Amino acid sequence: MSDKTRVETTRLFLQLSEALTGYSSADLLGTGLLETYYNEVRDIVGGRIFGRLLVTWDESSSRSSEACTRILGDPMLGPIARNIITMWYVGNWNQLPRQWRQTYGAHARDLTRVISAEAFQEGLVWDAIGAHPPTAKSPGFGTWAAPTKGAEQLD
Repeated sequence: MSDKTRVETTRLFLQLSEALTGYSSADLLGTGLLETYYNEVRDIVGGRIFGRLLVTWDESSSRSSEACTRILGDPMLGPIARNIITMWYVGNWNQLPRQWRQTYGAHARDLTRVISAEAFQEGLVWDAIGAHPPTAKSPGFGTWAAPTKGAEQLD
């Protein structure tokens, strides 16, 4: 794959990830995991299917939630898109469904697993729930003494 092609496919993967997660490209890039997730998906599903996912996204006239709904509903692309969401939010890859593997092929790395400690720590879920990953990124000594963000709205 040429450098130009790699840059373009990475850009498309980032755009698709934005639409699937609801987070901005800056937020996703800030995790430092774009290349890791790009490589994980491509290596597990293969270049042909990964390319089809990106082309389907790229050819969508709207590149919107409507396009995401279409991709999520596709028997081939939907399970992959759901795994992309899971990777960004909790740092896991979930083994693709048995039917998917029987139809499109299986890969030895297609196992339910945490991708890495960094992936767990950088999961979007922590921002989404206003928390910190256990044993990592602690907010600092004494922060327990102050009300959590949004707590004043509960009164």
